Amino acid sequence: MSNRRFRHLLAVRLTSQAADGMFQASLALSVFFNPALGEASDPFRYAAAVAILLGPYSLLGPYVGTVLDRFSRRNLIGGANLLRAALMIVICLTLPGGFNWSWVLCAMVVLAANRFVLAGLGAAHPQVVPAKDLVTANSLASTLGALAYGLGLATTGIARLMDSNVSYSMLAFAAGCGYLVSAVIVGSSFRRADLGPPVDEHAPAGLWRGIAQTSSGMWEGFKHLGQRRGPALAMAVQGLHRFLYGVVFIIAIVLFMGFFWDVESDQSTIISWLLVLAVLGNVGVLAAAVATPRATRVWGPKNWIVVLMALCAVVVAALSGTMMPVMFAVAVLLVNIASQGLKITVDTSIQRGVEDAYRGRVFSVNDTVYNVGYLAGLFAAAFVVPSNGYAPGTLLAVALSYGLICVGYAWLARDEAPYDAQTWSPAATEPRPSTTQ
Repeated sequence: MSNRRFRHLLAVRLTSQAADGMFQASLALSVFFNPALGEASDPFRYAAAVAILLGPYSLLGPYVGTVLDRFSRRNLIGGANLLRAALMIVICLTLPGGFNWSWVLCAMVVLAANRFVLAGLGAAHPQVVPAKDLVTANSLASTLGALAYGLGLATTGIARLMDSNVSYSMLAFAAGCGYLVSAVIVGSSFRRADLGPPVDEHAPAGLWRGIAQTSSGMWEGFKHLGQRRGPALAMAVQGLHRFLYGVVFIIAIVLFMGFFWDVESDQSTIISWLLVLAVLGNVGVLAAAVATPRATRVWGPKNWIVVLMALCAVVVAALSGTMMPVMFAVAVLLVNIASQGLKITVDTSIQRGVEDAYRGRVFSVNDTVYNVGYLAGLFAAAFVVPSNGYAPGTLLAVALSYGLICVGYAWLARDEAPYDAQTWSPAATEPRPSTTQ
């Protein structure tokens, strides 16, 4: 784009997301491969690591908009990145000493601040881009941002894979430099009010009342789901799936770190396999994005959810009988197809099956269920999975659970599809009467 202000905002995004990739990769590697943190094959350690990455992001999600609509987005973006750059110094100094709550808490703040930065950048687009160019700007920003994040991950992974002797602290310090550059760009390129919100749109009730209203709104959205059983059942399936997905994730990561190979002597092999799994997971997400629209048109969204849960049941059952790295690679591909296909269907069910006045609040509920279900699965697995990860019995229980979800959903949703011409769709020619007043 020839828009100078958009290019500056894009530069803020790219430097920030590249730094995110470097920091999150260095954090993950320091937990997975740092002998100073204790025994490598510890399921609880991996669950805690993912919780650090996801927990603050999940809890803050519904409240970020309240803050962004009340304070200067330019100052919030710049301040968040300055804070993250400063906290990198603490992390660099404390990370080499092993497990320390100082760097753990700092890492949680760094990752929580990421929600404000990315949401603030998205909210600022209408302030720097004409309305007719918003779709192009959003597509360009999200695509290049994902590439920058991937480049940050790859840079850190390659540095460790090539045995360059770069310490985890130095990798975190490099991320801090990226945050600092991002803060300088936004501070020097925009004035305080340039990225919004407009002064006349500030909520006069204040921040705390806005937070209270957000909490109340989520509860109202939850109650509204009681009158929209189609979307509600689909969301429940997704929450249960995320729980089981978390269990399988912990088993897989502990197997790769403590059963298939020795973490001390085979680090390069393990990192290479984890890279392969990450690539296959992304391929699965892309395949689901291509397949789901056609599948829901041909089979219907309810039957598509049943097929996806049945696929998970078969794949996980096969895992329990083989327990081989190659089978886990195949499973990552197929389970990610199911996971993303389910997510697309659930999101569409909310868009088409929930009244517009409640839609944002229901999406907030869905976001919370999605992430909390995953975190619960991680920690449930941490208490039942052995230290070497060899748990075919647990995998078989997960497969049976998927089968029960498949059958139970097919029965409960027999008259309550997530969306179609007869069930809660705003596009329906003969919609079912609403029970709301």
